[in-house]
Amino acid sequence: MGKEDMLVTKQCMYCNGTGVRMVETSSLFGLIRKQVPLSCEMCSGSGETFFTPTCKYCNGQGLIGNEREICRTCNGVGHWDAFAYIPRELLRAGTLFDRRCDQCDHNRMEIASPIEEFKQVLSWESEEELRSVEICERVKVRCPSCEHSYHIKLDAESHGELTPETVSALEKLGINLGYLYQAK
Repeated sequence: MGKEDMLVTKQCMYCNGTGVRMVETSSLFGLIRKQVPLSCEMCSGSGETFFTPTCKYCNGQGLIGNEREICRTCNGVGHWDAFAYIPRELLRAGTLFDRRCDQCDHNRMEIASPIEEFKQVLSWESEEELRSVEICERVKVRCPSCEHSYHIKLDAESHGELTPETVSALEKLGINLGYLYQAK
């Protein structure tokens, strides 16, 4: 999945991809029955439904590691949330986005640092030269209400440009894109 495909589309299971459902109506006290075609209310007549992709760091589990800690990339939900759809040029200090704080249950988070590179150790060998490491990018986010903060590792597939079709689909899914309209 590339940056141009930031949503998973599937055929609507209610209308089988046609966009039309047949509804039976009756009149004259149930004596006359006929089927009327109506636009499918589940897919709005498009024949496709949209889903956010699963998080590749926790494989949709929401928890990572042996200690089963909350995955900070998806905030424990198992799929992309509003943070994954913030375009890369808006990943700067002061940008507000919707995400629940696990300390105070406030529903707004703020990016507190610019994008920074860090070294992530993938294997712990006794000799430091034998350890495998990866250079990754991350940003620090904080809750404006309780000042709780943590780092989020950036996913290379997310944070792309949003097309008008993607914005429309995300709004139908209930993902708040208010960060697009914040003053710079």
